[in-house]
Amino acid sequence: MTLASGPLRRSYTAMKALLILASLVAIARADLDVKPLETWIAKQKDLQSLEADFVQERKLPSLKKPVSTPGKLRMVRPGKLLWELGNPVKTLAVSDGSSMTLIDVENKRGKVIDQDTAEAKQFTLLSDQAFRDLAGFQATFELVESRVTDGIYQLTVKPKDKALKKHVSWMFLDIDQKTQELRALDLELDDKTRIRTVFTQSKINAKIDPAVFQPNTEGYRMLR
Repeated sequence: MTLASGPLRRSYTAMKALLILASLVAIARADLDVKPLETWIAKQKDLQSLEADFVQERKLPSLKKPVSTPGKLRMVRPGKLLWELGNPVKTLAVSDGSSMTLIDVENKRGKVIDQDTAEAKQFTLLSDQAFRDLAGFQATFELVESRVTDGIYQLTVKPKDKALKKHVSWMFLDIDQKTQELRALDLELDDKTRIRTVFTQSKINAKIDPAVFQPNTEGYRMLR
């Protein structure tokens, strides 16, 4: 009995561990409700343009207090985006649908980067194909957890794209279930920097001048 009890005990312990793991997986799945996400994404099909003010809060491991900066977003699908940060504007991220221009207004310098790079995608996520339907969203992001707090659907996801995953570790969305509007987008970068963007004064399908997506870089030192 002494020789047999050891293997039997280990087998019982392993089975018990598997049952606990299965229970945890079931609990995790129960905490993931995709219906509010599906409802919100369905509304995005009619979204052709977006204009919104925002406040961006950046938390860095090296800083005790977060840095808050106002900004403005303008977007036209597919792929066109203007991201202005600061009042007056200090930095710009502008996409014309094929490439992105990043501009440091204060130091009069900038660079043009490919639209498909991780650096560009952290700006263009909202104009991406991933937000056109639930299948595209699930192909782009791993859905991790969801909860509802005071009428706000909060979703935690992880990027699946290898290039983006190296730069953005986690993404958090706050969606107002009453208005079906994105209230906040939260990114955790690979260096543990946390960037939370809270949107206000949103205008859906407003007419936006196409010229804003063609930045004037005259007098700037541009890198490629």
